Amino acid sequence: MAGRAPDASRGGEGGATASAVPVREGARYPAGMKVFIAVDMEGATGVAHREHLLPGGNDYEKARRWLTSDVNAAVEGAVAAGATEVYVNDGHGNMRNLLLDELHPAARLVVGPAQAKNKPLVQVTGIEAGGFEAAMLVGFHSRAGTPGGLLSHTWVGMLVHEIRLQGQVAGETLLDAAIVGHYGTPVVLVTGADDVCREAKADLGADLATVEVKQVLGPSACATLTPKRTFPMIKAAAEQAVRARHQRKPWTTRGPVTMDVEFHRREMAQRALDTGLGAAVGDRCVRYTGPDVPSASRDLWRGLEEALREDGSFLK
Repeated sequence: MAGRAPDASRGGEGGATASAVPVREGARYPAGMKVFIAVDMEGATGVAHREHLLPGGNDYEKARRWLTSDVNAAVEGAVAAGATEVYVNDGHGNMRNLLLDELHPAARLVVGPAQAKNKPLVQVTGIEAGGFEAAMLVGFHSRAGTPGGLLSHTWVGMLVHEIRLQGQVAGETLLDAAIVGHYGTPVVLVTGADDVCREAKADLGADLATVEVKQVLGPSACATLTPKRTFPMIKAAAEQAVRARHQRKPWTTRGPVTMDVEFHRREMAQRALDTGLGAAVGDRCVRYTGPDVPSASRDLWRGLEEALREDGSFLK
């Protein structure tokens, strides 16, 4: 189990009060209630294999429907709890997975690739508008290095061995919770396999609501429930979690913020350093420092984007 970040506040019993940490003020709350849903795919109902996750893969089109069903359940729950506007950020792969024609009409979909110029906050781009009273993470997965974890990785699996936030090993649930927490929004629900549910509770508080849609059997196998079973489970949990949103506190940490990325290979780290945004910490590790989590995260993502680039064949 990862340790807690120094001077950090998380929802749940035993956490320090978030009021002790300055939180960036967003736009004024509208008359209605805004809820944010960040979406990944590895933790969706039924998804177990890499081919479920990529366009052209076996059953990818079916997996898109399973994912859309999970998201619709969360939207319905939020609306039942009083939400008048629900932002849904498609945060997996090319970030064009959700079926717009089948998405709940209360949703506003954030869609398109996570290039730094497009979606600098990646899975939670849009949260910076402010005024969101609750956030939910739907279809999430466990972090890189999880023993036997189902489709486990952190942000870019082909690059990242480990990410540490303020010295704490962090998966995508904690990273996204820290970003939305900066804008004053607590994470109230996480859905996915049993491994990510355990991880989320360990990092964000034992009182965090989770919905386990499948049980992990190994890196590419699970025992999943069906969409007809998980839809009412997610809807009920989302409604209850949004109604109880004031019992959760945003996850925050004092600045300056450091985020360390340990790459699989040293040449990946060198490419990331070519942006001039990070500092080398050993052969394979790059450290990003900023006044707050979103600032450090933006630079980190720009480094990952650069690390993905390759020289033309004539230069190799």
